Amino acid sequence: MSNADEVKKTWCMAGDHHVTMRQPRAHPCNGQCPWLVANHGTAVELYYDHEVPGIGLPEGDFDFAPWKRAQVWENDLKDGVHAFGSLCHVRMKGTELRAGDSWDVVSHQCTGAHVMQQRELLRHVEHWASALTATGAARLASEMLGRDVAEDELSHLALGELLARAHPGLLDPAIGSSAVAPPLTTGEIAGWERLRVAGAADEDATVPARSGRVEDAIVHTHDRAT
Repeated sequence: MSNADEVKKTWCMAGDHHVTMRQPRAHPCNGQCPWLVANHGTAVELYYDHEVPGIGLPEGDFDFAPWKRAQVWENDLKDGVHAFGSLCHVRMKGTELRAGDSWDVVSHQCTGAHVMQQRELLRHVEHWASALTATGAARLASEMLGRDVAEDELSHLALGELLARAHPGLLDPAIGSSAVAPPLTTGEIAGWERLRVAGAADEDATVPARSGRVEDAIVHTHDRAT
């Protein structure tokens, strides 16, 4: 994993909004993450969890309805691109309203969304089918492996190589959305963990020894984009 404070991607949105996305955290931001299975189907009053003042919250109880995850996946995540739905709902220092009602938005990549994408990539490689499009799977594989991966190469990728580079929360059953994809099976958890350990060991063996060794619509993110 890269340092979570490193900037992973920046882009501009309609309305002259500017987005800075940092690397995903090692764990979901807090108990209000909408990708946590325990939240699905519940409605609660949200507490203020942003690092800057002035970010609006939904009025009344927020409904963690499963269809919202499906909508975010369909709109922003299935094609493997970085978009507003890729962001953690927590706004960080540097988020501010600029002149002309445009926003500078700073946030981590959402750990839950990121983990879901990587899981579906592994399923795509194994079964040539997943909640990702083939284009999305190729984009995510390219990002994980640091090289261009074409759609027709996906079925030939080594799962161990992908797993060695996967997010540490990949196999966390607390993260998921059955509205997007089936939950992890016990077979997937056991098999992927075994391959991940083996892949990491193979990578360590090829690294030279060092030091003794051989992550408004712009701000109301629960409603729109998380």
